[in-house]
Amino acid sequence: MIMQLDFHRKQKLKHEARGDTTSAEYKIHVEQIKDLEAEIGDYEGEGIDYDRCMDVPKEISKALKKKNKMMKKVIKWLGSPVDKKKLSARDPGHLNSTLVHVAVYAANSDLLSILLQHGADVNASDAKGTTPLMITTQTCLEQAKLLLEWGAEISFCRSVLQSGSKNDKDAFIQFVIRNGNNAQLATLVSSEFGGRRCEVINLPNHPQLNGMTCVVEKYITKKDKYKIIFEGSGNAALVGPNNLKRRDRSPLDCGYYILFKNGKVSRRDFATKEECQTYVASLDSSSGDAEGTAEELSSLKL
Repeated sequence: MIMQLDFHRKQKLKHEARGDTTSAEYKIHVEQIKDLEAEIGDYEGEGIDYDRCMDVPKEISKALKKKNKMMKKVIKWLGSPVDKKKLSARDPGHLNSTLVHVAVYAANSDLLSILLQHGADVNASDAKGTTPLMITTQTCLEQAKLLLEWGAEISFCRSVLQSGSKNDKDAFIQFVIRNGNNAQLATLVSSEFGGRRCEVINLPNHPQLNGMTCVVEKYITKKDKYKIIFEGSGNAALVGPNNLKRRDRSPLDCGYYILFKNGKVSRRDFATKEECQTYVASLDSSSGDAEGTAEELSSLKL
């Protein structure tokens, strides 16, 4: 809310600097400031450091409008090794949106994967409280699935929930139906594991499948079963709700790795978490970040 207040105050000042104090847009900013101050008080802090974020440079903002230059510019700016602080940078000219928001808006799954595999926040909100997953309610089913696999939570700001929705999931489904045309997404998230990356558990008759990772394609109501696709093999199977537990993708357990080099995108898939960790460690080692990766690996229960 502090981030939103800071955004609307800056936009209000920009309008006033142009002599605009009567437009509908100006009045919206004034109203938003009034509502936010009523909620949290008249915050007078300077240099708000939300999430210790930096601003996205103007040259990067311009590049984001050109899909053919987006990948190259963003990857170069992030650096090698990737500057973790830049992963949470926000664009002050576009509702303080993050690079993850931008990748979804641009329907760029490769850039989205690269950002997430380096640790970008899959649940970041912009100044309106919009998360990347909320953007996908229009037509971006591919990006929605990607976000769900990486642990995107279905959450809404309070103003949406006050519209009569019982919970965040209910609000999200209503939002999709009301504001988008992505009926497949509404169906996907209506079940507990829809679209999620999971681990197979509790299969006594097929113990060799326990511990294997998969992506949940859909829930079959009549059978009370989930159709899953195993990572690596691509084989499909039907399992019950008690045979799955979420295993969201993470930088050290991503299941695959996207690289962008010399203007080309390549993908590498991993059979195990350990294989993934070894590969990521080797990349960080070649970039001079082996010590940090070693510490992170040692903290995990392999």
